Amino acid sequence: MFDEQPDALTLAAAFPAADRDAWRALVDKALKGAPYEKALTTVLAEGIRIEPIYAAADAPPPADAATRHAEAVDRVAGGWDIRQLHTHPDPAETNAAILVDLERGARSVLIRLDKAGRRGGTAATDPENAGVDGVMIDGAASLDTALGGVFLDAAPVAFQPGGGFGGLTELLFDLWERRGVANDAALGHVGADPLGTLASDGVLPEPLDRSLARMAELAARMRRDYPNVTTISVDTAPYHAAGANEAMDLGYALATGAAYLRAVETAGLTPAQAARQMVFSLPVEADVFLGIAKLRAARRLWARVLEACGVPEEARGMTLHVSTAERAWAGRDPWVNMLRATVATFAGAVGGADALTVLPYTHALGLPDGFARRIARNTQVILAEESNLARVIDPAGGSWYVESVTDQLAARAWSHFQSIEAAGGMAAALVDGTIAKQCAEAWSERERRIARRREELTGVNTFPKVDEAPVDVLEVDRKALVKAARARLAGETRDLATLTGGGDRATITPLTAHRLGEAFEALRDASDAHRAKTGTHPAALLVLLGEPAQHTARATFTRNYLGTGGIAAVDAMVAGPGDVPGALARAGADLVVLCGNDILYAERAAAMAQAFKDAGAREVILAGRPGEHEIAWAEAGVDGYVFAGDDTLATLRRLLRGLGIISDQGDGT
Repeated sequence: MFDEQPDALTLAAAFPAADRDAWRALVDKALKGAPYEKALTTVLAEGIRIEPIYAAADAPPPADAATRHAEAVDRVAGGWDIRQLHTHPDPAETNAAILVDLERGARSVLIRLDKAGRRGGTAATDPENAGVDGVMIDGAASLDTALGGVFLDAAPVAFQPGGGFGGLTELLFDLWERRGVANDAALGHVGADPLGTLASDGVLPEPLDRSLARMAELAARMRRDYPNVTTISVDTAPYHAAGANEAMDLGYALATGAAYLRAVETAGLTPAQAARQMVFSLPVEADVFLGIAKLRAARRLWARVLEACGVPEEARGMTLHVSTAERAWAGRDPWVNMLRATVATFAGAVGGADALTVLPYTHALGLPDGFARRIARNTQVILAEESNLARVIDPAGGSWYVESVTDQLAARAWSHFQSIEAAGGMAAALVDGTIAKQCAEAWSERERRIARRREELTGVNTFPKVDEAPVDVLEVDRKALVKAARARLAGETRDLATLTGGGDRATITPLTAHRLGEAFEALRDASDAHRAKTGTHPAALLVLLGEPAQHTARATFTRNYLGTGGIAAVDAMVAGPGDVPGALARAGADLVVLCGNDILYAERAAAMAQAFKDAGAREVILAGRPGEHEIAWAEAGVDGYVFAGDDTLATLRRLLRGLGIISDQGDGT
């Protein structure tokens, strides 16, 4: 009897089959006339409409091997590469941080050269930019110091060298030789990205065509002499920071990759050989599903480009480095950045990143200390080693929602790529300003959503903490560092500037980098400056009308609303107009906000507004919409309204100008 198999237990057998039309009828009934599209769907910046529920019919055919990750089996066995970014200007301090990172979980290193180095110069040749936003690698000694104690045949070292990649590579060749690292044992990534550098910095140390040719020559040499070192980066961070949405970002990645394939072909490499020299670096924000879809779409699209170039299927894989997006990191309530880092890391891991860089939570404020670096590092370590996110090949694959978003995102990105190619390619679009215009338009739309709080940034445009305590960041003596760098260079015969070369430079207007919360944070900065001068933040008197049940909801909303602009709230129960002068005097506030329900407003708003104006209040506003009372309330002294969906940023700017906190230009006074 043990051989007999019981009938399958079907839990849904007693229920009728699910039907979308029947579900929709129930939804419409529950919405009670509210529009379905407005209540339950979301349209992303990329134009993708997100539905509340997905079924098999909504998904495209199952993803192909390229979408899932060409080398997924190897990745499952070894996990992804935990790669930490280093930007401290002092090579010795950078070295100390590198050794700690490698000892405690990081597998590779990412070094960003300072702006002088990215321009192909040094502290001696470009003192204005020396030590700014990167490590001062200006010659053999500083590179040797930064990488002291690092086994260059065990821990890959990647760079963000800007236009100085040619000189940096020569220094690397010297370093490998001095340390006895065999050609086939050297590991690393040079990171040559002329187009990305031109976009971000606005300058290359040589004409663009010469920089592309230099990149191609290095790629050919690396392939020939250093088989485990890659040369070329396709880094879309400049476009993403300038406002590009995810479809645009992918389109720029494809167009840049295609431009580099053409450039490297002139050095004698086939498309397949050139592709193996490339590492794509894509930023991911805190939208986990969009991030996963972006990375899956990237691999699918690049495989399509290589297919068009005649590359065999087995050689169409993409090497993918993912970084947490700089624009998503807030300078206010930076602790929330830890949560953003966790979500972005999850998206990168599930999306199939080969290497991941997590920015420290204080990145928007300055150089991270040891604690901030440890949190960034351990975010990856925990998700990799305790949550085992790399142990499943494409875990999001088969999700109707993720497959649908991946497919739509890929289609929009491909269309964007085609438009760039039709206009002459990425270099032409960058030089003639097309890219800058597209990014500026996308940023303007994103900024409008943030300004109206349709996109919420915790701690910035929602749930702010006005009396926020500062966090620790490292301070550096830039003048001393520049002096030390010049002393180092005195004995150098092969410094970065000399090895990079000189002559005419390629220049454009660089793309303007943004952070999502920058406009609200500027208001908070002005508020803090006012506090530094006067001892207090600007304040508003919240007049609580009626019982708690009648005013609590709008009072809570208003505290949150005003706090995003750095305006503190002082509560007061005011029974009637006779209590107004005393309440206003005790609060010491020029701004008054009436908080109650619609019934109380109809009865008391006009009289209370008039009383506060008579008592000397500079401005009286009301929490809620005016409706049919707008004219009467304006005549009584109500100057404005705050409510969900308004242009919060514009309202706060107007209020702060009225309080004398910012000027007409929006700057702190």
